[in-house]
Amino acid sequence: MATQADLAFQREDEVIPPALRLIRDFVNTVEYQLDDERLREPEDLGRWLLDRRLLDPTATVTPEHLEFAKTLREGLRGVLELHAGHAADESAIRRLNEALAELPVRVSFGETESFGLVPASADPVRSALAGMLDAVRQSSEDGTWPRLKACARDSCRWAYFDHSRNRSSRWCSMAGCGNAVKMQKAYAARKGRGGAAG
Repeated sequence: MATQADLAFQREDEVIPPALRLIRDFVNTVEYQLDDERLREPEDLGRWLLDRRLLDPTATVTPEHLEFAKTLREGLRGVLELHAGHAADESAIRRLNEALAELPVRVSFGETESFGLVPASADPVRSALAGMLDAVRQSSEDGTWPRLKACARDSCRWAYFDHSRNRSSRWCSMAGCGNAVKMQKAYAARKGRGGAAG
C-alpha cells in the first residue's frame, strides 16, 4: 500500500520537468535520515545510469567514477541548499567546480533552434554524468531550476521541487521536516525562557 510520502512523490513526478527530475533523483541517491546510500559500489552507479538510459551496458564503472559522481552529487546538493536560502557546504561547491573542470562539454545544435550541452569526453561514464549539466541548462532555460531545493533540516537535506506560488518553501515536507524543525525551535525557546526565569 502506498504511503502519504509515496503519493506526494508521485504527484510531484507529474509536475516536475524530466530534466529537473533527473537532477533531483541523482541528488537523492542518498537519504541521510535513513543512512541509505544507494551508490555504495561502482555497479550501483552503473545501474542507476543504465536505468535512465544514460550509459551503454558495455561501459565499465570504476571506483574513481563513483567518487567523481558523489562529488557532483554533493556539490549539486550544495547549490540546491542555496536555492532554499540556507547556508551551503562551501567545500562541496568548491569540489563541484573542480570536478566540472574535468567534465568537458560542447554546445551542439539540433534540428530546432535550441541547443544542448553534449559530452566532449571519450569516457562513457563521465559522458553520462555530463548529462547532468545539460539537465541544469534545460531547467535554467525553462525557469524551474531555482525551484529545485534541498531541505533545510540538517538531518534530511533531501532534494525536492518547491511547488509554492512564491517559491518560499524551505522543507521537503511541512508535515514532516517543517513540523520537526518548528517543534525544536519552540522547545528551545521554552527552555530558554525557563532558564532565564530561573
